[in-house]
Order: sequence, then C-alpha cells, then structure tokens
Amino acid sequence: MRIEFLLEESSMKVFLESFLPRVLPSNFILNENYFLRSHSGKSDLQKSIPLKIKAFNNYHEPVIIIILHDQDSNDCQILKNELLSLCSNSSPNISVLVRIVCRELESWYLGDMASIQQAYPNFASQKFEKKAKFRNPDLTNASYELKRILPEFQKVEGARRISPYMNISDNKSNSFHQFASGLEKIINSKIG
Repeated sequence: MRIEFLLEESSMKVFLESFLPRVLPSNFILNENYFLRSHSGKSDLQKSIPLKIKAFNNYHEPVIIIILHDQDSNDCQILKNELLSLCSNSSPNISVLVRIVCRELESWYLGDMASIQQAYPNFASQKFEKKAKFRNPDLTNASYELKRILPEFQKVEGARRISPYMNISDNKSNSFHQFASGLEKIINSKIG
C-alpha cells in the first residue's frame, strides 16, 4: 500500500513530516510507502489532482490519496465536492480522502496552545487559551491571530517547531480532529 498526501503548500508538508510518524503504523516510512507532495497554492494543487489520479491508476498496489486543502473563505462542502470531482476518474485501486483545513493550518496550532508554548518557550499560552476567540480556533483568522500573539511566528519554521508537540487527542480544532480520525479510519480500513 502507498499513501500520497497532496498538499496545498510547503508549511503543511513540514508539519506532516514530523506529525505523521507519530500516528502512522511503524512500518510506514516517508518516501518509501508514504509521500508528501506540496504544491504552490490552491490552483496548482487542483490542476495536479487529475494528473496524479491518472498516474496512480497505473499502479498495481492500493493507493490512498489524502488531499489537504485550506478552507479560507470557501464553503467547506462545496470545496470538498469540487476536490472529489477532480478524483472521479480514479480506479477501484485508489481510495481518496479529502480534508478541508478550517480555515488554515494555523487554526490547528491555536487549538493546542500548549504545543505553541513548548515550541516557543517565551510564549505565555495561559494569557490566551481561555479567551473566547480561541475557544473555536476554526472560526478565527488564525494566521493573523497567531502572528499578533506570537510576532516571531513564521509559517514554515512554525510548522517545524510546533508539530512535534501537537497533542493528537486534545486539540480544540474540529478540523484537526476530522483529519486525524479520517486518516486513522482510511488506513485501518485498508490494513485490517
């Protein structure tokens, strides 16, 4: 079995490089049986999906394709359906999971203030974690808020620093939970 992660940008790739070994079965190895394919934004990702589906249709092993796309200002269900329609020519050998990151990767970080605290020791998470606007990080303008409360935050470096500390079961972001549970379900359905 092969898992292909199709990602909108490099910060998600950096995040997953550290995060996935903690949640995937131990026999899954980066660039051997799972691959992280980052793109240069939404349109690049969307253009590449049909091409990748066509290529993966020729594989003789099962392929799981996991598409991660930021919601930004889109309607989640419409966006998910559009992405699934780009996969409509897939063979029975291919399983597809689409997850919309509400609204963006930084929402996942704000859902776990303790991970930000561990990655940035000078950050005072206790000042922010109980504030109303951070109770549902999927509804915030997360990149703006994170930059405001942590001025030294940079997307790629932040992904590298925060991901090792992300608590898989205790995150306020429903989007994060949907990704983690969807990943677990699709892998378990193919392995077990």
